Amino acid sequence: MNRATRLLLGAGMAFALLGGPASAAPSAAAAFAPYLVPPQVPSPASAAVAALLKGSSVAASNGWIVVHLQGSPHQIGFQNGYLTAQSADYGIRVDVGAPGSDYRRVSDEVAQHYIWPRVPAEYQQELRGIAAGMHAAGYRHDTLWDVVSANAWADEACYAKLLPKTNSALTAERTTLVSRKRGGCSAFIATGDATTDGKPVMGHDTWDYYDGCFCYNVMFYVHPTKGYAFSYQSCGGQIWSGEDWYENSAGLLLTETTLADTKYTPTGIPVFVRARKAAQYDSTVAQAVHTLTHGNNGAYSNEWLIGDATGTIASLQLGGKVYDLNETRNGFFGSSNFDWGPKTRAEEGKIADPYKPAVVDYARYIRWGQLKDKYYGRIDANVGMTMESDTYDTYLGKKLPDARDLCGEPEHATPGLLSWDSWVLAPEGATDGKVTTESMALQGLSSWACWGHASGDHFHAAAYLAAHPRWAANNGAFSVFGLKTFSAQSRDHWGLLSGN
Repeated sequence: MNRATRLLLGAGMAFALLGGPASAAPSAAAAFAPYLVPPQVPSPASAAVAALLKGSSVAASNGWIVVHLQGSPHQIGFQNGYLTAQSADYGIRVDVGAPGSDYRRVSDEVAQHYIWPRVPAEYQQELRGIAAGMHAAGYRHDTLWDVVSANAWADEACYAKLLPKTNSALTAERTTLVSRKRGGCSAFIATGDATTDGKPVMGHDTWDYYDGCFCYNVMFYVHPTKGYAFSYQSCGGQIWSGEDWYENSAGLLLTETTLADTKYTPTGIPVFVRARKAAQYDSTVAQAVHTLTHGNNGAYSNEWLIGDATGTIASLQLGGKVYDLNETRNGFFGSSNFDWGPKTRAEEGKIADPYKPAVVDYARYIRWGQLKDKYYGRIDANVGMTMESDTYDTYLGKKLPDARDLCGEPEHATPGLLSWDSWVLAPEGATDGKVTTESMALQGLSSWACWGHASGDHFHAAAYLAAHPRWAANNGAFSVFGLKTFSAQSRDHWGLLSGN
């Protein structure tokens, strides 16, 4: 996962789009309601609301919010928005800015005019249902376009290229887009003679901002009227993962680690649509590869790891205009945001991670190779959890919690850190862990999951803030709230989640 692609507003563009001078977000300190796990869901106010919620549920497990949805697209959306309204509301703020901010308003403009026409009718109905469910739960200030733009956080930079230019004398710059390569996520998939039963095993740690990830602890189990039953990790109000963890009842397994965005195609299909379609409608690696590559808009470039019930697994490094595909029925792919495919690496050019052992992404790439050799033939869910919990720094040659670990903990000092990895100075790292097997997916969409550091190490917000006194002043009250919430809510140990 990587939310580093951001839309930056020039004053003139805000003036041109919004009909007035760019307005700043409210500066007064705000009080934020405690993030509740499980959420406090209001009783249905009418028989119509009760009917829409039929078959759905929400509960808490080991720091996770576990949500079951079923029905038509509108019904699934309504249930999502109603049951997870607080998570959805905070997620919108995390992804597209504070209410009334220029960032949110221009993101909504992009969502309404350039993204919405590229969303299939089925998912339009679901997104409308989410907004309606949030309104029914009391969150009436969040609009449909807020919901759409939050779902499209990875696509906004691509479609913002379609915003009209302005010749306003007030502007020194128009809206610009920035895509920065950051470390993040450690994932693997194995099959055949690499695993104990010959079937696929998949694992993933999400790396994210500690202050923005707190509402992404929702595990959805969806039973739609069309397609396969499927599960995904996200925050409330989202129809796709964003953390990129999917299983479906046909046995499709899907995860990823992020690469650098290079070339956008704003006539293409949003990545949140393509990923969701793969999870809901595809049963084989070949089908998922087609769904993800067909109409690629270049947003959210990833190395997708995919597995299916035939025992096939694949690494799909999907860039802006090109991709590298490797498939096998006997083998292992480890992924750490390091672009090793010749086509996508050439497309990244100077922003591709260098082959230097001290580089965070390459060090983890090396570690995956070491763990592959160590556990080959013995990989199962337990070994998967061990690997995703790993805190060995290959550059230093020792176990040490830092940014070079598969279970990244950049809040600790990383000796020998290169300027290439300056992002490590932010509180960002592994925020969860998930592992599943083909059998677990086929028997209830189950997974082993950890909310927090899978290593068992705990992130202490109070200690971090004391050691970095300028961070709070530079990032604001909402970021401090998010940092403290993640610290308070994370459990840092594994537990079983199931769709049954």
